[in-house]
Amino acid sequence: MHRFLEILDAGPVLMDGAIGTEFYRRGVYLTNNFEELNLSRPDLVRSVHNEYLKSGAQVLTTNSYGANRIRLESHGLADRASEINRVAAELAREAGGETIWVAGSVGPTGWGPARILGPDAGCLREAFAQQLEALVEGGVDLFLFETFTGLSEMRTALEVALEHHPEIPRLATMRFEPELALHDGSQPEDVAEALVQWGADVIGANCGEGPQLVFDVALRMLGHGRPVLAQPNAGSPEMLEGRSVYVGNPEFFGVYGRRMLKAGISAVGGCCGTTPSHIHSMRGAVRMMGGAARTSRVPEVPRVRIQSEDHATGGCDRPVVSQRSEFARRLEAGKFVVSVEVNPPLGLDVGPCVEAARALHAAGVDAINTADGPRASVRMSNLASALAVQQQTDMEVVLHICCRDRNLLALQADLLGAHVLGIRNLVIITGDPPKVGDYPDATAVYDLDSIELLKWIDGFNHGIDPTGKPTEGATCFEAGTGAEPAALDYDREIRRLERKVANGADFVMTQPVYDPRVMERFLEDTRHLEVPMLMGLLPLASHRNASFLHAHVPGMQIPPEILDRMEAAGGGAAGRQEGIRIAQEALLALRDRIQGAYIMPPFGRYQMAIDVLECLGSEWKEVPDSGAL
Repeated sequence: MHRFLEILDAGPVLMDGAIGTEFYRRGVYLTNNFEELNLSRPDLVRSVHNEYLKSGAQVLTTNSYGANRIRLESHGLADRASEINRVAAELAREAGGETIWVAGSVGPTGWGPARILGPDAGCLREAFAQQLEALVEGGVDLFLFETFTGLSEMRTALEVALEHHPEIPRLATMRFEPELALHDGSQPEDVAEALVQWGADVIGANCGEGPQLVFDVALRMLGHGRPVLAQPNAGSPEMLEGRSVYVGNPEFFGVYGRRMLKAGISAVGGCCGTTPSHIHSMRGAVRMMGGAARTSRVPEVPRVRIQSEDHATGGCDRPVVSQRSEFARRLEAGKFVVSVEVNPPLGLDVGPCVEAARALHAAGVDAINTADGPRASVRMSNLASALAVQQQTDMEVVLHICCRDRNLLALQADLLGAHVLGIRNLVIITGDPPKVGDYPDATAVYDLDSIELLKWIDGFNHGIDPTGKPTEGATCFEAGTGAEPAALDYDREIRRLERKVANGADFVMTQPVYDPRVMERFLEDTRHLEVPMLMGLLPLASHRNASFLHAHVPGMQIPPEILDRMEAAGGGAAGRQEGIRIAQEALLALRDRIQGAYIMPPFGRYQMAIDVLECLGSEWKEVPDSGAL
């Protein structure tokens, strides 16, 4: 398999955005031929590529979209087609260096179906062959066939590429109409099947009328055995509450980038009207999904890590379980454990957190979880609130560590500091991008994702720092990770979880589950990992609460029958009681297959967590291991 396709299979990739838009912003009139700028103004072309590099793009697209000789003929440039394409590739390669992928952009000729399939079909093939050959001479890594509207022309382009350059991956994206079909009525599913049959390595949609249309189309192209690419344009203005609003602004693109990747789309970027700011907004979503560190076109030399048993170099065995936390010891012993989420306060008063911890401990809860900037909101440091709870109560804390806000130096410092302060239990998460919170201009760091940070912590537990050097002693962290049993891209979620466990995850806490069948499938598919599974439970507070979670929170799928039950229950206390019953039913249905519960009471109603646990009876903590491992 080509290295680019291997990388795309391992994690998402960020493409660049529109080139013509940037030329226009820099004073080039629309009457000019943009592809000719490769020859007359190479510094301008180079500057656009550099801006996209700064924005975080991992693939640069050549300025050659309309550079086939058929389209260039109207500008009197047909005889310079090869030169224009070759220089386009050279400029992108010069900007990107040896680590950035360069995609040779190939657009349609503008011919209609009658001419494409008529006597001039040979001329069409020759035009594509000439363009592809020149792009290869200039050093492209990929072919990007984009904004095609007719299947017959796309088929010709793909066949020519497969015939002349079969070793180069072929990315094929179509432009769909607002009715979510091509102009001839072809549906996304049929288009996807055809593109695969004709030799496309990556399929998808681009341009259109904004992110929503391309998102809807790309979703329907999933499941055909090829990665899917989505590159929407900036869209058209919409009337919202009497105002003309461009919903395709950079912030909106960041939100859609995350939605696309969570749904299983493998690569995202922008088309007409998008700018480096749009791509920069998508960068956080790509990093959050673990796609930032593995996209280099140059194979990485594996770093030799000191083995844990290599005592001569300073490494050591991980501290035995008796030296770790009580929470870790209960997990190791196969006991059923319960953790309840108690988030740090918005202000300065930790008193409510302490009181909640006392009440939960009295009810038999083993630990509380405290999130790290949940939903990209600003709260007190969760390390501070966790320390207050552990100092003032008998409750252990499971501290969330988020990769979003700190660079690799700060993460290392905070981990070691937390250990010195007595924090032993961790849950490692990548984190929501800031665009979803109250501070959309905050910078997302994402130097590491959760998989990479788990590997760091495993090293600290063996007395080794991330550079492979021995540390003064070993940490005693019990490191957990998250998982989404209802993830839209389920196969990818399982692969990521396998890598997390391989990198040192000791236990798993899932997102909330409402359908026992979803959790049963997840448990069956992860049985080989042999780690304790704590099922997530979020007792619903009302029908409105349930509808919001189902529609707007990735990874949350609430079955229609559950929504119906919440609607029938009504609001207030009756709705909360029904939400508790639904959580109890899920817990009882899976009690014998899990090793614990992770309860997230809504709106700080901690009594709801205690009420959920009543279904287990008074002796639930002492129930022996029932085979969750």
